Order: sequence, then structure tokens, then C-alpha cells
Amino acid sequence: MENNGTHHVQMPGVSHRLIMVGLGGLAGLALWGLGERWGDPSVPPALYLALFAFVATYASVALALAGPVAIMRALLGALAFAILLTLLISLAGTRYVEATNLLDEPVVMSVAAVMVLFCTPFLLVWLQDRSAVLRYDMLFDAAWMLTARYALAWVFVAAFWLIAFLSDALLELVDIEVINTLLGPGWVRFGLSGAVLGLGLAVVQELRQTLSPYPLLRLLRLLVPLVLAVVAVFLLAVPLRGLDRLFGEFSAGGTLLGAAAVAVSLISMALDRDDGMAVQTRGLRLATQALAVLMPLLTALAVWAVILRVRQYGWTPDRILAMTAALFLLAYGVTYCGAVLLRSGWMARIRQVNVGIALLVIVVSVLWMTPVLDIYRISTASQIGRFQNESASQDHLSLWPLAHEWGRAGQTGLVTLETMADTSGDQNLVQRIVDVRAATNRYQFEQEVQHHDLPERVAELLDVLPVRPVGATLDAETLRSLPVFALNLWLNGCRRKTADDRPGCVLVKGAFVPSVPEDEQAMILFFGDNGETRVSHVLLRADDGFVMRDVFDPATRRWPSLPAATISEVQDGAFDLKPTGVNALAVGGKLLAPSQ
Repeated sequence: MENNGTHHVQMPGVSHRLIMVGLGGLAGLALWGLGERWGDPSVPPALYLALFAFVATYASVALALAGPVAIMRALLGALAFAILLTLLISLAGTRYVEATNLLDEPVVMSVAAVMVLFCTPFLLVWLQDRSAVLRYDMLFDAAWMLTARYALAWVFVAAFWLIAFLSDALLELVDIEVINTLLGPGWVRFGLSGAVLGLGLAVVQELRQTLSPYPLLRLLRLLVPLVLAVVAVFLLAVPLRGLDRLFGEFSAGGTLLGAAAVAVSLISMALDRDDGMAVQTRGLRLATQALAVLMPLLTALAVWAVILRVRQYGWTPDRILAMTAALFLLAYGVTYCGAVLLRSGWMARIRQVNVGIALLVIVVSVLWMTPVLDIYRISTASQIGRFQNESASQDHLSLWPLAHEWGRAGQTGLVTLETMADTSGDQNLVQRIVDVRAATNRYQFEQEVQHHDLPERVAELLDVLPVRPVGATLDAETLRSLPVFALNLWLNGCRRKTADDRPGCVLVKGAFVPSVPEDEQAMILFFGDNGETRVSHVLLRADDGFVMRDVFDPATRRWPSLPAATISEVQDGAFDLKPTGVNALAVGGKLLAPSQ
């Protein structure tokens, strides 16, 4: 049967279902078997990685293709693709001392998943009609139908297990545990889940004429005007807010990338598979065009956000992935905008852009797995370069990833860094490298670093933290006895500057709680991570006697919201102590009292 150039294979319903159940069950059992051998010293890590990559890829792609094309054709097509991807993943695994470490690396595994998602529609169309492999309408249909089939099949799997668990619970009320006994073994659960998934995929394929993703696409593209309004308001507000505030201490890159990705998706949904299926109403069409025109500005800001973070902290695998995604989104934005500005035929041009960029994504994903784009080598070179240029403090060097996450390149780079530190006499960095190699987890390493750096942190805090009233003091011994987390919190606040370029912190001693000596308690005001003014009441007692708690306004019985200028006011002495049962700090017309 032929429909819009797409060949659908008609198979007897029962036989096709049985084949899909068998394929799904075998896939589940294979994955269970691999899971049982995880960490088995008798299986070489490189072999295990190759087997895992092959089984996961072959199972997922074969099940996706079976139905839209004949079973044997689907199995052979999936086999060719699975072998190729397995070779690429195995090549990427050579970056590690143990190849299986790649399975713990979310960045590389995300790229592998992207390859599967982008390649499968092309493979499906190629198996159906090789001459149509670059036709947008067929690729569009293939991509969305594959997504719909898998989504509904997994919903069916979830429903099956929900009913199984409820049935088991019901029978247990009458002391019948047959379901729990039958489904207890791991191989049964995996095999049964795969079989149910295969059955779901088969049934959804049979109902493809009545089950369609297009109603959902029609609904989603109604959101184009809303997204357009939000993006327009955001871009208008950027000049008023200023880039410095937009790209503050926390990266806005993730939010910008997400917004740009949503905009690209909605534009593609609005254009659908061809002009006949695209948005027809004038309002939606104009909104789609306007959103496409604004895309370059939004995506350029996303690229700039990543660049700023790279300038501050250097390249890491996460930032390389973020920059790659940002550049692809920028390509979408520029080409979408150009297509609209050229007016006639803009929809067809955007569809061709989607095909071209999809192919480019596949090419870059392949390079990601090869030495051409070795993210660990790039990241390691960046960290060493920052140390050489003295642009990175020891706190901002990625020592833990170098030692434990960036494979052979990271460990080699750590040796280079150690040699450089030893040559320059930087024994503190040498000690950190010794600690990072010895640590069994990141938390342990950070605790060691904080222990070694405690004298320096105490000295810096004593130097920058203003103490009020005038004449009140804070000694080093008291600070050394306090928890490290509190020192770090206050020190970070002090490093942020007020509007008049003073430390973003101040400590006020006073008898806020009558039961505690005045010299052992204080209120500390400091800038938090998001630039807000935070205030806490602290008991400055050694070890377990330390207490830090929030404050409230006893007049309003609410948690106070303090303007940024409050810290400067307290530093200038513009405050008073007022009794409220306990003493409260009065500043700027507000009362700040320790919570009880």
C-alpha cells in the first residue's frame, strides 16, 4: 500500500504481534544479562562497552523500524546502524583507562542518544524509498510517528506494570502471592517489559490510521503567539536591564538554550510537513514569521552566555556540549530569519534548513566520538592554559574531573599540572593534587581542600568582614572553630561588592538573645548567590555550640525582604538595637529579630 510516497508493509496482525513480542522479550533479556555482568572482571571493559552499545542500539532501532518496513529489512537496517554506532562508541571508550567509564559520562551518552534520534528517521525513509531520503515531508512523518509509537508503547508498559502491582497487592490480601513469585526474578521483569513494549509497538503500528501525532502538533503550534510575546518582552527588557545583570553570577545560558530550542520546535510544528498542512490562519502565520525573525537575537544571547562562562572557568565537557548546542541553535535562528526575510517560499526554505542542519548534527555527533573532537583533551588543555596564564585560582581549577572524569587526557593533564606547580613552588596546589588522587569521592576531596585552606579563608574573612558597633572585634580563633560551610557562605558574600564598592557583608554584635553573652552572638548580613541580601542570627560558639538561624520582623511577623543598600547602611552605623522580648536590629525602618 502506498500513501504519500511512504510504503507501509501489511503483515498479518497476530504473526506481527508475536514477532514483536519475541524481539522485545529478547532485547529485555539481553539487557538484563549485560546488567548481571556489570563489573565482572572476567569481561574486558572494552568488550562490555561494545556489547552494551550494540544491544541497546540494535534493540531500540530494530523495534522502531519493524512495522513501518518488513521485519527482515528492519533487522538488517538496524544491524548496519548498530554496528556503526558501536564502533564509534568503542572508539570514544579508548579515551578512558577503563572503557566502561564512558557509560557514566552523561555528555558522551547524550551525544550517542542524539545520533540515534536523528539517524533513525533518515534510516526509516531510506529503507522505504531511497530516492526520498532527503524529502522533508517523509522525514517529518517518520520522526513524529516514531516518537508517537514509542511514547504510546511505553505508556502501555507502565500501565501493564501498574495493573500487575495492583493485582499482586489485591491477591496478597487473601494470602495469594503467585504474581510476586512469578515476577520476582530480574530476568522475568526485563523480558516481560521488553515483550510488552514490542506488543505495544505492534498494536500502535496497526492503528496508525487512527492514531496520529497531528492533533498534538496542532495544539502545540497554538502556543507560538505566547512564546513570541514572551521572547519579545524579554528582548525588549534586555537593554533596560543590561547585559551585566542578565549574565550575572549564575549562567543564563541554560534558560536561553531551552527557550531557543522551544522556539525552533514550535516553528517547525507550525510549518508541518508541507504548505498544505502548515498554519493557515493569518495571525498564526504572522506570529510564526515574527518568532523566526527574533530567533537570531535570542540564540546569539545564548551563545554569548556560554562564551562568558568559558572565559570565566575555561572549557569543560558540559560547556563544549552547551556551545555546540548554542551554535546549532544560532544556525537555526539565522537561517530561519533569512528565510522569512526573503519572503516568497519561506516555509519551504525553512524545511530544507531543517534537513540540512539535521544532517550536520549527525556529522558533528560522529566527530564527537572520534579524536577530532575529543572533549577531554580540549577541556584538559583549557585548564592547563588557564593555570599557565594565571587566569584561574586553585578553587576554579577542575582538579576532580581531571583526576577522575576526563579519562586518559585528564590524568595526563594532572601530571603536567603537578609538574608545573612543583616547578613554580606552589606546594598548596601540589597538596591538592595529592588529595584529589587519594580521595574516593568528590565530597571527601572538597573536605580535604577546605581543611588545608582554612587558615587562608579565616585570614581573608577577618580582613574583609566589617564588625559593628565600632570597637567590636572578631578573632581568628573564633572563626577557626566555626563550620567551614558558614565561613564559605560569608566569605562568598563579602567578595561580592555593594554599590559603593565595599564588601557585601557586615557582622553586628549585640545581646539579641538575653540568655547568651553579647560577645558570643551576632547578626550577619551578606549577599547571597542570587544577589539578595541575607541575614542570619549566629551564636559564635566553638564546635557543636555554633547555631545559625533566620531572622524575622517582629512588627509584621514576616521574613524581611531587605534592599541591597541595607549592608552599606549597617556598615555606616545607621542602625540601633531595640528590645522586642529579645533585642532586634533596627535598620532602614525594619526590625530584625532572631527566630525562636
